[in-house]
Amino acid sequence: MAHPGGLLVRRPELTVGVVRATSWLSAFEVELLARRPLDRRDTTERQRDIRAGGPVQPAPRRLLPAYDEGLDLRVARLDETGHAHWEFAISGSSGSGDHFGGTSGPSHRALFRFPPTFDEMSLVLAWPEIGFPETVLTVPLPDRTTVEQTTTSIWRAPLDVRPVPEGLTHHVDRGHDPPAIEAGTIAAPPRVLHRRDHRAAVVLTRLTAVDSLLSLELHCVATGHLADVVNENAFPSAPPVRDPVNIRTRGPGASVAVVRGHEAHWIRHGGGVASGGDQRFSSLRELTVQRPEDDVLDLVVAWPLAGLDDVRVRIPLGSA
Repeated sequence: MAHPGGLLVRRPELTVGVVRATSWLSAFEVELLARRPLDRRDTTERQRDIRAGGPVQPAPRRLLPAYDEGLDLRVARLDETGHAHWEFAISGSSGSGDHFGGTSGPSHRALFRFPPTFDEMSLVLAWPEIGFPETVLTVPLPDRTTVEQTTTSIWRAPLDVRPVPEGLTHHVDRGHDPPAIEAGTIAAPPRVLHRRDHRAAVVLTRLTAVDSLLSLELHCVATGHLADVVNENAFPSAPPVRDPVNIRTRGPGASVAVVRGHEAHWIRHGGGVASGGDQRFSSLRELTVQRPEDDVLDLVVAWPLAGLDDVRVRIPLGSA
């Protein structure tokens, strides 16, 4: 990880935090989540304010081009001459937030890719339409030597798995609402959780601590015949059954259980994205679990569709 995560900006009209930042020799990627305050007005109050007032006063443009008309957060890098290089997001999603009586406001999450950058980067954020001014931040990054030494293929990365203890009783985890991951911090570096030759792998791409919760991002990849098997089951026709066996075997990606004492609590399949075809499969999925009191996340990881039997993985928590 190139950044420990957490909020970069906290203003009345907007907060912006780092979900994940990764440095390679070929590129630097940063995923940001911007969240606006919750609008607590009811329908009557909104209609009254619309009739009475005008739009929000836009913030001045200094680095943004005059012709730019955006609908959400814009991101750029500032070069040595003071010129801003604005980038389009390579992926993104938006959420409308809670009802006016809730706690979470509208959000915009986006992944940006920049040329390879080392040591530090001047990051520019702007959203003038909502009154958020252009903001330049100096973000510390790993040096080139560190990136060279820590970058490796998922097929060659170290793998530390153990047998699953006998006598575990299996349950369905009670579940947790996803936390505000942009306000958390990275609790462990990325690692390969499970692997089979060069044909299937389960990778922990992000582990974020937010108060008493942990947010995990799992990347599952399969190739060749194993990918064909997974793709055939990627869109099951039968409705899911909420029992541990079904969660473990259903797919299409890997399943995870948290070990507590002599019990394994399987985490329900939630939202995510997946793609496949031509003997390839890839999925990305986020899970939320309770942070263990001893700061060691004890997991059972399984992906039966890809031929990955149950293994135990213990992840010490701290700073990445």
